[in-house]
Amino acid sequence: MEDNNVKEKKHFFHKKEKKTEVAEVPKKKKKVWLIVLIIAAIVIVLIGSAVKNMTSQIETAANMVEVEPVEKRDLSDSVSLKGTIAGQSKTNVMSLAAAEITAVNVQVGDIVKEGDPLVTLDQKDIEKQIAELKTNINNANAVAANDEAQKQNSLTQNKQDQQDALDAAQKTIDKAQADVDKYKKKVSECEDYIYYLKNNYKDTSEYDGKLDVFKSSLETAQNALDSANDNYASVLKNTDRSVASAQNTVDMQKYQTSTTRDLKDQLEQLQKQLADCTLSAPIGGVVTAVNVSVGDKNTAGTTMITIEDTSSLKVIVNVEEADILKIQEGMPATVSTDATGDEEIKGTVTRVVRVKNQSTNTNGTDTNTSSGYSAEITIDNTELLVGMSAKAKIVIKDRGTQLAVPYDLIRQDDNGDSYVLVAEANEDGTATAVRKNIKVGEEVDYYTEVTGGDLKEGDQLIYDNTFSVTEGQVFTPEQIYSNQALDTEGMMSTEAE
Repeated sequence: MEDNNVKEKKHFFHKKEKKTEVAEVPKKKKKVWLIVLIIAAIVIVLIGSAVKNMTSQIETAANMVEVEPVEKRDLSDSVSLKGTIAGQSKTNVMSLAAAEITAVNVQVGDIVKEGDPLVTLDQKDIEKQIAELKTNINNANAVAANDEAQKQNSLTQNKQDQQDALDAAQKTIDKAQADVDKYKKKVSECEDYIYYLKNNYKDTSEYDGKLDVFKSSLETAQNALDSANDNYASVLKNTDRSVASAQNTVDMQKYQTSTTRDLKDQLEQLQKQLADCTLSAPIGGVVTAVNVSVGDKNTAGTTMITIEDTSSLKVIVNVEEADILKIQEGMPATVSTDATGDEEIKGTVTRVVRVKNQSTNTNGTDTNTSSGYSAEITIDNTELLVGMSAKAKIVIKDRGTQLAVPYDLIRQDDNGDSYVLVAEANEDGTATAVRKNIKVGEEVDYYTEVTGGDLKEGDQLIYDNTFSVTEGQVFTPEQIYSNQALDTEGMMSTEAE
């Protein structure tokens, strides 16, 4: 009985355990689903928070605004140019001597003083040519002197012959004139005596015959005188021709000595070549070019050595076509180089070349730049080296330091009044876009001069060239950034990264 009861009890509990197991299965499933729901809820909350945070960040980024303090700026109108350091003047050393080079005493970069030896050329051939020319000139002078003496003698002889012929002709005239005078006297005396006889009623027949003879002789004498005068004129005319011809021969002698003059010209040129066989520095400075070597045969007119005077320096700058008419001689300038770092060297525009240079050649003391317009700036610094690259700023108009804002930040209202927006800090750390009225002056490059209005130095100017920021718009500290470190009572103190 007992065993049966026990069996029944066991069986009961056994059944009860089975029932309990069946009942526990649904409870476990409910716990799992609960956990899943909790996790899902947490995930949803996290996603929502992330989305909200991302949306906030996107909104913040979309409304970012740059502010910079308003400053006074140098509004001087200037032109920035690039150029090269050069000596104030350049001298090309050349020789007239067509001779072999025997010595070159300098190299590029050497500093020379006026009178220092540069180049020596062989002068033996030139000296030989000079000696031969002097001999030829002496011989030519001797021949010319003898020829001149002969021609002068011929002129003297012609003049003497003329005088002799004229003297003889004059004697004939004098004799004929004496006969004329004699017979005129006899005719006159005979006529007077005949008149006397007639008045005294005496016979005149004897003297009438004599009178006829005297008149005939007078006529003959007068004809002889006339012939003698004609002969004198003929002699003078003929001898004048001979004298003039001889005189012309003498006068032409000076024009017939061209051979001698040519020889003298050749001698003068050779003497110049001889002097050019020893070349010295015409100025002090730096040797910037050596174009010859020992053994070369020099060609007259070819640049052998170039020396630049570095007692004062200049910067030769290239100028664009748009700027060339702005630049005038006497304008102030500043120059900087890599060698001098941040140092600004003062200078003055001393030359403006308004003709385009078509080559890079150099001539005389002038220095040409590359093709285009150019200007020369004389600088105070003499320690720079010829050939250094330089940057120059030529001041076109000096306006000094003025309050200025970027021209593309200036707005205009319906009345045409100009204004800008600035960020004013609020107590809660935000900032509000506030209008500041301004009066504008001249525009220089990127900036416009502020001549009046509400804007002050240090105001936080809002950089908004699209004009998307509106007056009264509020910005959080996260939305405001600056390219300069700012400290505006907690409004911001960050730099754009």
